[in-house]
Amino acid sequence: MGKRLSEVSEALQGLFSTPYPSMGLDLDGLFDEYPIAFNIIAKHWPGKVYIITYRDDRAKAEQYLKEKNIRYDELILVKTFEEKAEVIKREGISLYYDDQPEMLQNVTPNCAVMLVRNGGNFDYEDKKWMFSNKTGKLV
Repeated sequence: MGKRLSEVSEALQGLFSTPYPSMGLDLDGLFDEYPIAFNIIAKHWPGKVYIITYRDDRAKAEQYLKEKNIRYDELILVKTFEEKAEVIKREGISLYYDDQPEMLQNVTPNCAVMLVRNGGNFDYEDKKWMFSNKTGKLV
C-alpha cells in the first residue's frame, strides 16, 4: 500500500509542476461570430492566451478587445499568413483557433489547430467546407 501511495503522490506532484499550455486565438471570424463561446474559452484557459491577428491597427485591436472584455496575455499583429505560424512556433503555442485554412497550413504538427466554421469557409446551403486548391485536397 505504501509503494502505491508513493506512486500516486509522485504522479500528482508532476501534474502541478507541468506548465499550463498556451493557446492562440485569431480575432476576426471567432469573437465576432461566436463571442460567448470564445470569451468563455479565453477567460478559463489556465495558460497564456495569445491573440494573433491579421490586422494593422494595434490601437483599434486593443480597443476591440477591451470593449468585448476579452481576456488575453499578449496581442500580436501579423502581416502575412506565414507569420502566424512563425509566432505560434516561437511562443510555443499548443492550441490555435482560426477561421481561415490558409492561416493554419504552415503551423507545425506539435500545435493542435481548430478550424472555426463560419460563412467564409463553409457553405451552409450545400453543407460543405470551402477550400481552395492551395488549402484543400479532395479525397
